[in-house]
Amino acid sequence: MDAPESRPADKLTYSPEEIGQRFLKLIGSLESREQLTLERINEVMGVRIVLKSEGTRGGVASDDLGGGWRYVVSYIPGASADARGIDLSFVNEQERWADMAEVCSLDLDAYHNALLSMGYRDAPVPGEIGELRSVRYYKGDITLSIIPRFENGNSGRLCVESIGTLN
Repeated sequence: MDAPESRPADKLTYSPEEIGQRFLKLIGSLESREQLTLERINEVMGVRIVLKSEGTRGGVASDDLGGGWRYVVSYIPGASADARGIDLSFVNEQERWADMAEVCSLDLDAYHNALLSMGYRDAPVPGEIGELRSVRYYKGDITLSIIPRFENGNSGRLCVESIGTLN
């Protein structure tokens, strides 16, 4: 029997925390962007992304996680002006500014600490009025960006709306 890590999922049923940990495991296994292949993504993350044709983007989404939340794993194979890339996004199709508590078991601090322990350097990107717009992480030729969002209007806890590579 295959280990769960190597068995691609036809339907994504991983929890937000588990898919985040799988994303971090993938990112931690890379020495360069060239190693970011569709095969490696599918194997390490346990997903099944299929490209409709060579050079096109692909992705896979989870079922509803509760409260309208789902996550999407997207892959850019690196054609024309785009470099190879991957993105994990948490979206709510029912309400754009819904409370992120449902998908915030791994918050910004958890992703941040994991990336720093992997040797990434961080650079916060402030907005016009000093708010945190994103945090960029650099290691070799890999640049990641995390877009944070508050869990809800009354909480100081920052969740991760998306994490992915930048061109």
